[in-house]
Amino acid sequence: MKLSGYYQVAFYLLLAAQTSGQPVISPVPNTYQLYNDSLLMSVWYNRISPTAAAADGANGINQRWEENTSTVWYIELQRFGCDDVTAAIYANRSNLLSNGENIFNWGFSKQTVDGGFNNCSNCTPPMQGTGDAFHSTSMFVEAVARCLILMRQSPNFFTYQSYFDQIVPKLIRAASWLLQPAVLSKGIQNNMPYTHRRYILAAALAETAVLTNDSSLQQQFYSQAAAFAQNGLSLQDPSGFNPEKGGYDSSYNAYGLYQACNYLVVCPDSSLQQQLTNMLSKSFVWQLTRMNSDGSANLTGNTRVTAIPGTGEVARSGYDKNYDYKATIYAFELGSVLLQNETLHNEARLVASYVGYIH
Repeated sequence: MKLSGYYQVAFYLLLAAQTSGQPVISPVPNTYQLYNDSLLMSVWYNRISPTAAAADGANGINQRWEENTSTVWYIELQRFGCDDVTAAIYANRSNLLSNGENIFNWGFSKQTVDGGFNNCSNCTPPMQGTGDAFHSTSMFVEAVARCLILMRQSPNFFTYQSYFDQIVPKLIRAASWLLQPAVLSKGIQNNMPYTHRRYILAAALAETAVLTNDSSLQQQFYSQAAAFAQNGLSLQDPSGFNPEKGGYDSSYNAYGLYQACNYLVVCPDSSLQQQLTNMLSKSFVWQLTRMNSDGSANLTGNTRVTAIPGTGEVARSGYDKNYDYKATIYAFELGSVLLQNETLHNEARLVASYVGYIH
């Protein structure tokens, strides 16, 4: 039940007092355990349709690029194969598994010898690289790594092992490309205004570390992941939001919380896990203040995703960016598990009801 006025403020202050500085959940669930969730099963795994990619796996604007009706493609759009794979793992939907793997495969078919997804004039045929290479690659790496972890931690790993063994080396090469000094330096500079991107990178690199057998490379991934997370933590506003382009954005704040949850369960540093827990506690309180009583999002004051057409950012599709309700549901629900907070679970249900996922 939503409250208003003085009582609403009192409620949020109480929630902050209950959660701020709380101990890290013990034991910390692994990624498979975190996503093995009854609400996510009902609103997502059991209900989604296969991602509408082309027969060869190209997704979104990447289909148009193949048809020569777009001049650019983005590797990040292939990350949506993880939606299919995740649903297949938990709901035993084999058609989704093959669709998700096909989407991933299209992405890796564009991988260049250096591990990235770059221009290759010497290739046969020559290849055009992804747009926004560093950020786009980080999003793809995160999703693929997370889904491979779900495969490995699943009790049915034998079902997925052949594909897992095929993809892990390609994933490690892509994650390693992100850490090439020239690539990393430019990527950090481009990511500067966007706090949520720190948590994407932290999750992507630490998830890849989980899958890496080379101890030296694994430590490199963990170390850089921690550096990104610590930088993100240092940017949190005293009111709780994580800044985007000099202000707040409720959509990107939710997405950052979602990725911070993904990172927390693969972070090997208990002290950093505690700092992440504190950040999540404070930022979820702020996020709740940006949700309306019907589960819709309040976009007033957002720096990136706005309510008035033509005033916010444009998505890869060329249309105005929409509020990310899917990431918001995931953020609230995963947060409810990690913070042991029923209020966040109830909010996840409310948002899912608003967008029509449950009735």
